[in-house]
Amino acid sequence: MENGSTNAPLKDLEVITDANKIKVLFEPTRASIIFEYLVNASYTVKQLSEKLGKNPGTILHHIQKLQDIGVVVQERTEMTPTGIVQRYYRATAKEYRLGISGMMEANGGVAQFAKDRLKSIVSSLSVYGIEIPESQVEEAMGVLRRLIERENAVNSDLPIADEKSFHKLPPSLRGDASRIMRRFVLDEDSEYQRLREEWHRLLRSHRKVGIGND
Repeated sequence: MENGSTNAPLKDLEVITDANKIKVLFEPTRASIIFEYLVNASYTVKQLSEKLGKNPGTILHHIQKLQDIGVVVQERTEMTPTGIVQRYYRATAKEYRLGISGMMEANGGVAQFAKDRLKSIVSSLSVYGIEIPESQVEEAMGVLRRLIERENAVNSDLPIADEKSFHKLPPSLRGDASRIMRRFVLDEDSEYQRLREEWHRLLRSHRKVGIGND
């Protein structure tokens, strides 16, 4: 017997930009609950408790915290033959990303993590022959940050129109379809195209001679 289904739509991608929400998601158990399990299927508190080796009361506490910030919903309830009501929870999206701006506005280590991550990405381009001098790293980080934020904003507006059929697709096919549609909507967005060209100009200006040049 089933009842209590939610009508909350399932998104392909949701970007978390609020600093307080990001802090909630940085708690290890909550991160495991949503990123490892609830983005893939619906689970009861008991099932999550068994998978994570945690007390059901602890799991329920974390589920409620995730519900409070709007990333988890109760999908349905089922009545067992013995009369026990089982509540199934799922994520509101198939993938989550933490917004860079929100992370940088958070307190403590979250902000530093975001800044270090951007700097590491810029520095790592040297293995492909893109040598950005220290004096221009901050500029490159700013351009990359704006590009990522725009990409996240555009992709987070992509709805899953037929949720039932989506769940019937093999995981690999779901991933392929998602990548195609995300690329499509990005190619249709003029602001993203402008920011991408700005980023590409910066990369070209610091590319070593003889590496991918015409």
